[in-house]
Amino acid sequence: MQPKLAEFLTPFITATEQTISDLCKVSLTSTNLLIPSALGHVRATVAGVIAINSPNLKGTMSVLFPEKVFLRLMNGMLGETMTELTPGLEDGATEITNIIFGNAKTRLNEMGFSIHMALPNLLTGKSLDRMGTHQPENFMGVEFEIEEGSFWILFEINERSEEPLNPTPEAGKAGWNAEALLEFVKAVRKTMEVQFGTPIEVGAPFKKSETQSFTFDVGSMIGVNEAGFSGFFGMYYQSSTFLGLMNVLLGTEFKELNEEIHDGASEITNICFGVAKQVLNEQGHQIQMALPYLIRGSEIKSASRSQGRNTIAIPLHTRFGRFWIEFGYHENP
Repeated sequence: MQPKLAEFLTPFITATEQTISDLCKVSLTSTNLLIPSALGHVRATVAGVIAINSPNLKGTMSVLFPEKVFLRLMNGMLGETMTELTPGLEDGATEITNIIFGNAKTRLNEMGFSIHMALPNLLTGKSLDRMGTHQPENFMGVEFEIEEGSFWILFEINERSEEPLNPTPEAGKAGWNAEALLEFVKAVRKTMEVQFGTPIEVGAPFKKSETQSFTFDVGSMIGVNEAGFSGFFGMYYQSSTFLGLMNVLLGTEFKELNEEIHDGASEITNICFGVAKQVLNEQGHQIQMALPYLIRGSEIKSASRSQGRNTIAIPLHTRFGRFWIEFGYHENP
């Protein structure tokens, strides 16, 4: 018997309450379910994002923290009194996300969900206004309150429509290597030329670090998980570049970002991922289509400092300006 999606949320609520109490030594004052119309007040500065993949489900879980709330949780966890965010401290968002997800996954898999463990990704920025505007079949959200304010866990989940792949002994052995990354570059180039009528110039790839990074205003990522590796593929834009692309695609003259065009970031990522996935699966990979995760805000950074993870970014230039594609990956044992 297939597990019911209505049973999905409770293990995450329990895992969050336990993590905040036991790990962060902080008491929750209330726990409330969210509806999509309540997302307007979700504003954060640091977040952990993790892909949800199973034979029947695809989606994302994000844990979003305002700065004041996040500092309180980190100080409780570390037994210190930090007053500002630092790169090392921000990593705590992925640690909390990973612990909550791992504890909930154990219970969910006992219930029959068969969810795979993925790697969390860290987002930071002047503001993170993450909205579920690509309309998943099932949005679920929970607001947790502590004395200093609220933080949120949001889920965007669709049931899979494609047939499950049949794992083979060779599944995942192809590796998340340079040849695999090149297929995503090819997919982005093809999409830009066909959908937007613009050639692109591919810049030099670089490994993400504290000194080698960039900021963006809107973007989208898709989690990847198969037998041999897990990670994500992301596409990120500054506002002027994204506006230029979307005005060409839609035949409009928007002067600023708005909800009418934000979904375009997820659509572009979805198209590029789909093109690359088809080629990679023909080469022996076992990748299923995931659900793109929309990111919006200002001065956003995507950081991946998890142990054992590599993150490669590539700048691309169009006549509208520059954008970036990014690959985070970790070889699974």
